[in-house]
Amino acid sequence: MEVLVMTFLGWIPSIALGAKLRNVLYRSIFARIGRSVYIQNGVEFLGTSCIEISDGVHIFKNVRLDARGHENNKIYLGERVALEHGVEMGALDNTHIHIDENTYIASYVCIAGPGNIKIGKQCMIASHSGIYANNHNFADLTQPIREQGVTRKGITIEDNCWLGHGVTVLDGVTIGQGSVIGAGSVVSKDIPPFSIAVGVPAKVIRDRQEKELHNNLSRLDIKLSAAIAEIEKNAELSYPQAADYTLFPNFVLENLLSVLLDCIRQVMNADTITILLPTKNGQQLAVCASVGLEEEIVEAVRIPIGQGFAGRIAASGEQMIVDDLSKVDVVSPILRNKGIQSMIGVPLLLKDKAIGVFHVGTYRHCEFTKDDVQRLQLVGDRIGSAIEPFVTNILETSLSK
Repeated sequence: MEVLVMTFLGWIPSIALGAKLRNVLYRSIFARIGRSVYIQNGVEFLGTSCIEISDGVHIFKNVRLDARGHENNKIYLGERVALEHGVEMGALDNTHIHIDENTYIASYVCIAGPGNIKIGKQCMIASHSGIYANNHNFADLTQPIREQGVTRKGITIEDNCWLGHGVTVLDGVTIGQGSVIGAGSVVSKDIPPFSIAVGVPAKVIRDRQEKELHNNLSRLDIKLSAAIAEIEKNAELSYPQAADYTLFPNFVLENLLSVLLDCIRQVMNADTITILLPTKNGQQLAVCASVGLEEEIVEAVRIPIGQGFAGRIAASGEQMIVDDLSKVDVVSPILRNKGIQSMIGVPLLLKDKAIGVFHVGTYRHCEFTKDDVQRLQLVGDRIGSAIEPFVTNILETSLSK
């Protein structure tokens, strides 16, 4: 059936009739074909019962998809995947090749098992690249290399990656989310997320997040300066000449923290952002500004210094990572009620002394790194320097409500 259908339909030119006939009649031989699929003439499919094509996929001339070799083979093309002319894809033996939605594979790219291959969403693979999930054994000098078998560790290319012209990806490699691989590179080892890597073998030369963080912090500094200037103007005070900061009304600190959180949302990829400062007696922390945990403000939640997540940070002055919130003690039940799974917290420092705590949380499980903590601390340092003149003498009256 596969041979008959492919023989009679594969050659019809890609005018409206040819493309439409293939879209409709190929459904009888493929594992699945979605809606609005466009297949040009001259495309070769082998093992179609193991090939799944989602909605909106475009496959151009001279593409060859081969899923033969094992009943468990699978080639999956997600929604709106595009395969340019000359792309070759081979599953070989008990192999899954998974191309996720909105990914673009340029001309004459070769993707081959038998190791499993997963390419994420929104990726771009430039022409003449090769992704090879196998490696030949060659230790035995008495046998031909072709008879010594292969290893098959598999390859993962995570979401939003760009591989330049002529990149080669070898077996056992994971390329992290958001990474860019320079033209002609050979990737033989894992590449961390948001990296720029080049060379043979490919080496990381830059972290994309660092540049983005620097740009965001620069924008944060500009907005903070403007916010402080506006607060001074409205309060009719001349900072920094004004020596008595008790003259500031209570709303000044609240307004500044509100501006801070609005800026931080553009810097941090988190679901909750919270700033806590000491209460009048200095024995507890109160949430004075938050995005996502406003209930703690409304219910006047107090965190004893030294207890819970934020309390331990305030007592020790040290940064803290919690990958799984269910495994640690927390004082505020709202953290768990909101479904927060992972958190990072850093101290807010005033003259090298902790004056409060800044933490972010996510509803998804995250394994935060030391780099993540350092980025958060950079933002926390901005917060500390911004609120320092307002906190020095009015902190107690602002939080003793």
